[in-house]
Amino acid sequence: MSTIKCIIIEDEYPAVEIQKEFVSKVSHWEISASFDNAIHAITYLSKNKVDVIFLDIQLPELNGIDFIKTLVNPPLIVITSAYNEHAIEAFELVVFDYLLKPYSFQRFIKTIARINNHFESDINESAISSEEFIYVKENRQNIRININDILYIESQKEYVKIVCEKNEVKTKLGITKIENLLSGYSMLRIHRSFMVSLSKVTSFTKNQVVINDCIIPIGKYYQKDVLNQLE
Repeated sequence: MSTIKCIIIEDEYPAVEIQKEFVSKVSHWEISASFDNAIHAITYLSKNKVDVIFLDIQLPELNGIDFIKTLVNPPLIVITSAYNEHAIEAFELVVFDYLLKPYSFQRFIKTIARINNHFESDINESAISSEEFIYVKENRQNIRININDILYIESQKEYVKIVCEKNEVKTKLGITKIENLLSGYSMLRIHRSFMVSLSKVTSFTKNQVVINDCIIPIGKYYQKDVLNQLE
């Protein structure tokens, strides 16, 4: 298993030290950096790739929820907060998990296990070949998907639905990893929860695209890039 790189965004020193201690006990995990300010983290992420962000919500200058909204291609995000009232909004932003402070090491390890499974078990890393197909796992079976058959991809919390011309496949593979896997093909991220095949778009406005009578929203943070690609 390759090393999973994470960063911590937390303005309370004791909480940072607890997270560092917990991560130090986990194999194949590495803390790349920690920040007490989300704005500093944005600068770091513009130049560095990470797999996971442990994110507090109550932060100076820019809170955790607003920080998430600034991310175009977010890694997995785990909220660490003493308040549960933000949970619904966080999961609407496709947050991977929500750790309510003070959380135990046992609860932390459950999150780590889910993340490890996310990165380990859902795809054959050599899936793309010159024949332009991928394999993804659905119900423990490796399902072959021809890239040219993909209409759109939708993230549904723990699952991602890949909608093709003749069938649909659900996998636990994250949409960001699929996006990276399909880079170089005519697939475009248009929303935190959606990717589309550009060649399958039948019509569009500044707020949505249509594929086979299916209306798919364009996220406001993606609008400029999407409209440039489509126009």
